[in-house]
Amino acid sequence: MENHEESSRRPLVLYALPLLGLLLLLLAVPLVRGTGTLYLRDVLNTHLPMKQTQAAAMRDGYFPLIDPYRAGGQPLAGNPNAVPFYPDNLLYLAGSTFWALNAHFWIHLFLAPLAFYWMARAWGLRREAAWAAAACWTLSGFYLSHLSFYNLIAGVTLAPALVAACLRFLQGRRGMAAVVAVLWALLLLGGDPLMAVLAGVLAGVAAFTEKDQKDLKDSKDEQVRRPSGPLSRLRPLSPFLSLAAAVAVGTLLALPQLVEFQRILPLSFRGHRGYSAEAATIASFDPRQAVEWLIPFFFGRPDLIGPGSFWGSRFFTGFPPYYLSLYPGLLALALFAASGRPRGKAAWWAWGGIAAGLFLSLGRFNPVAEWLFSLPGRGSLRYPVKFWLPVAMGAALLCGIGFQRLLFGEDEERARARRRFAFALFLLAVILGGFWAFLSFNAAGAQAWMAGFVPGRYVPNERLRWAGLCLMSLGAIAVLAILARIARRRPVVGGALLLAFHAVVQLLLLRPLYPIDAVVPYRLPPPPALEHVPAGVPIVHADFNYLFGPSTLKQGSFPSRGAHWMERRAFYELYPFTGSMRGRRYELNSSAEGLDTFLVRMAEGAMKGTKGDNGKRLRLLAAWGVHRLLMNHPLDPPEPRARLAAQVPSFGQTLYIYEVVDHGPLAFLARRVIRAPHLNAAYQTLSGPGFNARADAVIPGEGPPLQKSGGTVHRMKEGPERIELNVTAGPGGGFLIVQRSTHIWEAEIDGKPVEIVPANLYRLGLEVPAGRHRVVFRIDRRPLARSFFGVALGLALLPALAWWGGRRSAVRYPTL
Repeated sequence: MENHEESSRRPLVLYALPLLGLLLLLLAVPLVRGTGTLYLRDVLNTHLPMKQTQAAAMRDGYFPLIDPYRAGGQPLAGNPNAVPFYPDNLLYLAGSTFWALNAHFWIHLFLAPLAFYWMARAWGLRREAAWAAAACWTLSGFYLSHLSFYNLIAGVTLAPALVAACLRFLQGRRGMAAVVAVLWALLLLGGDPLMAVLAGVLAGVAAFTEKDQKDLKDSKDEQVRRPSGPLSRLRPLSPFLSLAAAVAVGTLLALPQLVEFQRILPLSFRGHRGYSAEAATIASFDPRQAVEWLIPFFFGRPDLIGPGSFWGSRFFTGFPPYYLSLYPGLLALALFAASGRPRGKAAWWAWGGIAAGLFLSLGRFNPVAEWLFSLPGRGSLRYPVKFWLPVAMGAALLCGIGFQRLLFGEDEERARARRRFAFALFLLAVILGGFWAFLSFNAAGAQAWMAGFVPGRYVPNERLRWAGLCLMSLGAIAVLAILARIARRRPVVGGALLLAFHAVVQLLLLRPLYPIDAVVPYRLPPPPALEHVPAGVPIVHADFNYLFGPSTLKQGSFPSRGAHWMERRAFYELYPFTGSMRGRRYELNSSAEGLDTFLVRMAEGAMKGTKGDNGKRLRLLAAWGVHRLLMNHPLDPPEPRARLAAQVPSFGQTLYIYEVVDHGPLAFLARRVIRAPHLNAAYQTLSGPGFNARADAVIPGEGPPLQKSGGTVHRMKEGPERIELNVTAGPGGGFLIVQRSTHIWEAEIDGKPVEIVPANLYRLGLEVPAGRHRVVFRIDRRPLARSFFGVALGLALLPALAWWGGRRSAVRYPTL
């Protein structure tokens, strides 16, 4: 075996180059060049429109607080899922929106192994083992699944770095307190508060573990000088006071996000109502999903349509999987087994994270976890499988420990690790080989068994696909066994070969997690439907949230089974997430995270509650001033309130564009105001045949209808965050309605503040006295401006924090 010290000092080119090179070659090149884009799930359907709105506003010289193209104007700056304040938003000023959107992914993808390597080194692993842990982390299905989540990729990348910075701070590295502050700020700005909290908890536990070890070491050191004086009792707490100060400074740096989030939360669906226990535990980890640890995409591929595509919703609490894969890889499973029982603080920390994360990830399959998710304030604890973060981090760290024991441990330790590694590979070969033989040589029996849980039309394809994956895995196991033999004689080179082969296999098997499509079809040319859909008026696409029944989006005639064709069709048919690109305002298209306004979600619920009555649906749309209705199927029977404006052929189907007849104006003074004691009463009134969308309004309250004199809106000047009107009301006054969503708007009449009244479920409403008046609606930007004083203070405190933390790090601490 090579000399331990010499091998530990060798450059990591053999280890780093294969992984980073493959990431660049297979994934990053088209994204860096700007010719390709990731497209699965939330990338284009949720985050692209938010970033397009923000990019356009920043290029116009202001920072947007709302997205005017979504559901009548919904939160943007206050919505963490929009990632509005993360530093790489500056890239939107340097390149196209698609390029900057994808840069957020590939930048963090290349940072991920470096961050985890730093953490593993901080835990005491040698260089080769630390990089093995980093490779197992970055190439895991869990991490690569985040290439579908713009708002999660930063948090999952930086979590190991925060743990590393805290450990290095406790180990005496100067300036680490300032690094902790910056990393904490980035986590808060990264898009998901829960991810930041999980990272903070993991870092805190690691810090306590490291502090206990340091205290134990110092108490045995005869040369420790025990300080005296009145402050001596606080000395053991000094490192944690420094870390608390770092967290405080980091929080100041993220203050704009926190301030805007607190502004929108009380008005949001999540803040106003929250989620039931059943809704909160969607995406719980079903133990049956563990089969996917052995066979990637056992329940179908996310990048396909039709045979071979995902079919296993029943195993994912009735929904598509939140994380598209949790496949760790064959080498990772074998290294995990080689790590053996925990014998150090790093291993105990890893096992603790695995146990706690798995306990909470079970969600509704764990009575205690289900109870936790049903507690008051449960809205912040949605999607239990998000707690897989400590499981994945702990397992990857154990892979590094297993790698170190397998190749660089003492003789006895290395022998035990080799036996566990070999047994793990043998067991995997037996399981996968047996399953392959069953699928291949007993086709009839296999298909009969599969018919019990696989949709019938999928069975033949899935049998062949599973058999192919098993055969590929058996070949990979054979290669791993050969490389492990080489590594016994040449640990450094053999270890590098093991990791390089692992990278190749993982990136090939998990390619469905990062499919890339060309950018051009999403940008040019403008779709034909655009000329029939005017700008500046409310539009509804009925198939986005299934407002008029099931969608036919997946049923088109496509050149191949790739899911990118479905995405291209959605852009061609002007689905709502194209609104910010095409300058079109959509209604009833709130996002899924629950941070859009509560009343918008209730309006969507009202549409879906019509139980197939298209007349009611169209009366609601008319009340909300909707001009155009887009659908994948015709109205049957035809409705007098909808006039067919155009039919656009689309991928073997037809896009129907209807004009909503007698819709409410963009701004008008109602002549009759109907008071509704609750939301259901308002919905019944709006959808009833006696409601006049051009002259009536519904507001909260009780009592008979109020008769108004009406009036006229002389001039309308509308911007994203300011609306100015000149209004003339009759002798009895009028009630003004503006077809924008209630949010954090303020209003004034002739310079005097007045109260906004929600009208027609979720529109801006205002009592206007008789006569001619100037009415202004605006969103107050002063809280955002004041929050930047906190950022300035945080930046000013960073050097002091680095000095204080560096001064502290030179002190050795006695036991309490």
